[in-house]
Amino acid sequence: MGKGNIVVSTSCSLLHTAVDLASETKLDKEIKSWLAFAAQKVQEVNALAKALSAHSLRKFSLRAASLKGSDHHRATNVSVRLVAQQKKLGLPVLPTTTIGSFPQTMDLRRVRREFKAKKISEDDYVKSIKEEINKVVKLQEPEKNDIVEYFGEQLSGFAFIVNGWVQYYGSRCVKQPNIYGDVSRPKAMIVLLFMATNQSPRPQVYLCLARLIIFCKIDKTTTSD
Repeated sequence: MGKGNIVVSTSCSLLHTAVDLASETKLDKEIKSWLAFAAQKVQEVNALAKALSAHSLRKFSLRAASLKGSDHHRATNVSVRLVAQQKKLGLPVLPTTTIGSFPQTMDLRRVRREFKAKKISEDDYVKSIKEEINKVVKLQEPEKNDIVEYFGEQLSGFAFIVNGWVQYYGSRCVKQPNIYGDVSRPKAMIVLLFMATNQSPRPQVYLCLARLIIFCKIDKTTTSD
């Protein structure tokens, strides 16, 4: 096959990866040694590319030559899959969904900074959040601390970065939690939010984005994910 016909790259775009681990000065040193941000991943990819030997290229060529024509095609064509999908889901012609939150106000950001800097108590912090929810509950619940970071902070087993902002969508960025150990839930996570139920006579729907967008699952046996 030849070296010129093989490209070594990351499994996905580094757009959603924090830029440089060197910027994280507050991470535990041991946890930091398990991580790799974009700059480090580029170095690792480069090292892998240089490590490709003639032996590994021969093994790859043999595997590629063993592929059959059927290996390149799905078992069913798209029309059959669409019929099965429609039968199960019953989607409209243009299925859409809408989700969103009010942007954080300057006051919310200030309160959050003061809480993280231990300038105000947790009680004062929670009180401010409740007051903000009361203001806008008739329209929509306000955005809490970034939803990804918010849920991560409710769980044990996560490390949090300070400068590693990652593009989420559009111009929106998040600081994604990093799993470093066993994850557990030491206390209730969203009970506080249900206080909004008493603020309006109208029915309310609570959408709990329980998923966590994790930057990197750290495996102690390797140097990166």
